[in-house]
Amino acid sequence: MPGWNGGQLHRHKLLAGATVFNWQSYTCTSFPKSICDSLRTNGKNLKIRLDPNGPHTLLIGATRLWNVTAGQNVDVIIKATVSGATTNQNWPHFAGIRGQTGDGTEENKTTVGCAARGACNNGNGISDILCSKTSKVAYCTEQKKIDAYLSERTTFDPATLDNPYPLTIEIKLNGGTNGTASIYSLGFHVGN
Repeated sequence: MPGWNGGQLHRHKLLAGATVFNWQSYTCTSFPKSICDSLRTNGKNLKIRLDPNGPHTLLIGATRLWNVTAGQNVDVIIKATVSGATTNQNWPHFAGIRGQTGDGTEENKTTVGCAARGACNNGNGISDILCSKTSKVAYCTEQKKIDAYLSERTTFDPATLDNPYPLTIEIKLNGGTNGTASIYSLGFHVGN
């Protein structure tokens, strides 16, 4: 399958130290449809780059295009495979905006498929950070350090290049009936 060619990541493989990502697909569903339309075909308006402060960190941004209000929602899923990595952790960035208001929700969920192989060490390969009106404050506001999300860190045995793990990055925003949901960028930490 050809590599995902959205988000300004135009190579089939992205080498980050000993970690190799093979991008496979991008899907977006939203109400109204115009939210996904603004992200363009294959998410070409998303900005994805290596974090200059972390060699195993991808930043997924340009989210001003998908922040939602009451009655709106969006669900972006990026699928890939990964080899060489031993840890998975999210770090949402809000840059002065609140992750949610009212009954809105914002969720970042990354899944490394170590569980099916019995190769997970700490956790089940899933880092899931939910921002809702009952979430920890740190899950909805900007944090200068990743420490606030250590409870969502998962570790696993590294997969080989010829037998990589499936990888899913999902970002969901739902404005509920009287709220909003926003994110500035997602720091996606998969590495050693």
